Amino acid sequence: MNPKEGLSVSLQKFHRKSAQSTSDDSQMALPELKGRSLKSATPKLHNNKPLQTPLRYYINESMQQRKRSENHSDYTYIETYLEALQRYAQEEKKKKQIQTLQINSFPILPGQVMRDRIKKYAEIQQREVTKYFVRKEQQPKKPVSTALSIMSQKSIVSQGSKTDVLSISIPVSSKIKHKVSSKKWAIFKRNKGETIFKKIYAYQDQQKSEVASITKVMTCYTTLKFLEEKRIDMESIRIKIPGHAECIDGTSAFLNAGGIMNVRQLLFAMMLPSGNDAALVLSYAIAFLKTCDSIQRYCNGHYIDCELEIEKNKFQLRTQFLQMMNNHAENLKMDKTNYNSVHGLNDTLNVSCALDIFKLVEECIKIKEFMEIVNTRCFKTYAVTEQGNQGTYYKWKNTNKLLKKEGWEGIKTGITSNAGPCFSGYYKTDDFDAIVIVLQSSNMLQRFKDAEILIKLL
Repeated sequence: MNPKEGLSVSLQKFHRKSAQSTSDDSQMALPELKGRSLKSATPKLHNNKPLQTPLRYYINESMQQRKRSENHSDYTYIETYLEALQRYAQEEKKKKQIQTLQINSFPILPGQVMRDRIKKYAEIQQREVTKYFVRKEQQPKKPVSTALSIMSQKSIVSQGSKTDVLSISIPVSSKIKHKVSSKKWAIFKRNKGETIFKKIYAYQDQQKSEVASITKVMTCYTTLKFLEEKRIDMESIRIKIPGHAECIDGTSAFLNAGGIMNVRQLLFAMMLPSGNDAALVLSYAIAFLKTCDSIQRYCNGHYIDCELEIEKNKFQLRTQFLQMMNNHAENLKMDKTNYNSVHGLNDTLNVSCALDIFKLVEECIKIKEFMEIVNTRCFKTYAVTEQGNQGTYYKWKNTNKLLKKEGWEGIKTGITSNAGPCFSGYYKTDDFDAIVIVLQSSNMLQRFKDAEILIKLL
């Protein structure tokens, strides 16, 4: 027999014996490294090697690193093989440590720590939305007279007992000096001494689409109308904030679970920073009061524990409040509107149009409490604890940037990825007042500029 063939046979026997000891290489027991000839069999790990490197790779690499000679002994081949096994085992151990680290990297955290992290995440999400939609303003394009020029309808009301509407097609491009980026918009005007708003200009004002947080205008209106109907003071109804309100997506008022707040505070939390959490809490509380047998109990000091009530009949309360919203929409003849959300997060079933939003805003500006809320630029308040002590301090700023400018008095902003940046505003001077609706503007700042451009037409 050839000496080299003998050495190969020895190595193959050793390999078969080791392979038969276990079916899984990762669990293979390593023989002790003893003797002078095996001192060099130490692990030589390479950080750039993948964790699932096959065993034969280490054997071949070890063979190449050793300078072969004709007088190789069996011991040399065995030493090479043991070194490969050792390195393979070290790699497997390293892989298991990494897997263990990944599993244990999510410890169970206290509730307060989780709330702080959720708040931080919500703040980052809000900044990301702003960063996405606030882009560099493009230079306005020169208007081009084409057959597809934007057309509008001007409503003329006669002085007779009956109202006649005459539709006049007017190229808006000849009236607007700057580009209006909004895809759907309308502007309505009421002169001093008049009681009815007239549509001045509009484009796609009856086309349905999602309207984001402008939905909260109806949530606020529904809440105020319920309190008016039941003759309940806003500050007498107190609500304990449930824990799940902290986990809602989108814009938030950052309400702390366990704090107790009244309806008036929650209305500011919903309408100024556009708090989805506040809208959710209000909807459940009002729906609970509507189905409650003894409302007077909660007007005399008892607070509504929303957490318990939601767990009992969450679906029924949600359906109840949405039904109230849609009933109001039907009464106001908002024919293109359907509410399937109380806050306006992405929902293809939650739709409205510029004309319907005008009908809602026209009713809302008649409510003194509503105008007080939406015309407030900054609101500061405290929650209270169950023991009656002072709790969390809140400071909410209005998302409506036009309140800084003369004449503007509300109403509501909105933005989601589906609806785009939206705005519904109320403008008032000594000679006239106006309602302007802009939907799907190019970015968050441009929606305010679009509203100002339309006001300049009056």
